Amino acid sequence: MTPTRASLAKRPNLMVGTLCVTYGLFYLGRVNISVVLPLLAVALNASLAEVGILGTVFFWVYGCGNFIFGEVGSHISPKRIIGISLLITAIVNLAFGFQSSLMWMLALWGVNGLAQAGGWSPMVRILAERLDPSRIKRMSTIMPFSYVIGTVVTWTLIGALAAAENWRIAFWLPGIALLLAAILWRTAGIDAPRRQSSGIRPATILAEARGVAFALFVSALAGFVRNGSIIWLPTFILDSQLIADNLVGALAALTQLVAIPGLLLARQGVMRSNRVLATAAFLLGAAGLAFLLLTLTIDLLSIAVVCLAMMILGGAFGLVTSSMPLILAPPGRASSVAGTLNMMATFAGGLAGFSIGALVEHSGWGAVFGLWGVALLLASLLTWRHRHVENE
Repeated sequence: MTPTRASLAKRPNLMVGTLCVTYGLFYLGRVNISVVLPLLAVALNASLAEVGILGTVFFWVYGCGNFIFGEVGSHISPKRIIGISLLITAIVNLAFGFQSSLMWMLALWGVNGLAQAGGWSPMVRILAERLDPSRIKRMSTIMPFSYVIGTVVTWTLIGALAAAENWRIAFWLPGIALLLAAILWRTAGIDAPRRQSSGIRPATILAEARGVAFALFVSALAGFVRNGSIIWLPTFILDSQLIADNLVGALAALTQLVAIPGLLLARQGVMRSNRVLATAAFLLGAAGLAFLLLTLTIDLLSIAVVCLAMMILGGAFGLVTSSMPLILAPPGRASSVAGTLNMMATFAGGLAGFSIGALVEHSGWGAVFGLWGVALLLASLLTWRHRHVENE
């Protein structure tokens, strides 16, 4: 029998598990394109730079969409937003697999970026308004596992199935899976409690932004490093010439997989101390020191330190995106705060896309790792300085 909203409210583990699986499925129709960009370039007779615009379009539209759906998600049913987002993402991926024009692909992937933004923030609202306050911190540390596992599964699956002659399956298969997810989501019965909306008020949004200003800076700094590392670490591994070229993709996937023990470390820290901000400050600082250490390491040791840095950063970033909105948002505003924090991380990651490339060309990888280390140490200091806000 399908669980009702009331039964799910009394079974938080089932509710959080369902949300995790659902958000993980979003990534099937999101990071699938990363695996087949070289194949798209060949199929379209285009350069890597030209097909790379697909990622740029997605990045910036997704960032704007986080702010939009974060605010909208505070006023209308999260269940409805998530369901529509799943459906649109499914349709876009199915349609993308039939395209042979880069312009149409750009348009479709921009729509996908907007639809993908309708997943995270409404889910954060459901957690904030359905979970018992005493369990919010502990349960919030589970949600980041969804996007880490979703990325690893997608890259592994698509990498194994997609080839030069059947790159389209990289979009058709996720499209079918997401279509089924949209259908199942309608029967899940998970939603935030109904309440009367007072409407979107710019004054409320501005006051809210001032109240969590430090968290916005922390999110931007963490997003600059985390998203920038996802973009550029494969290039660093390739430039290091320490492993065969055909193993670069596998090692890049490993740098994402190691985020899982980092998330477990973050969860353990929060459960023991019951302090999200202090735990986040510690992990951000440790990750920053690990990146600074990379300015001194060479050869295979540098690959090991990269994995260590990404492991710790994975745990820290999970707390920034999942736990911090839940403990900092005013009542009824968790979706808005989550969307704004995610927007800051996304836009900062977009800045890293071209700025890190320029820094590598002019100063080398040591300067990049030094910059990332300093950024994370600054984020750690900001978080530690405002740790008292959690008690308030």
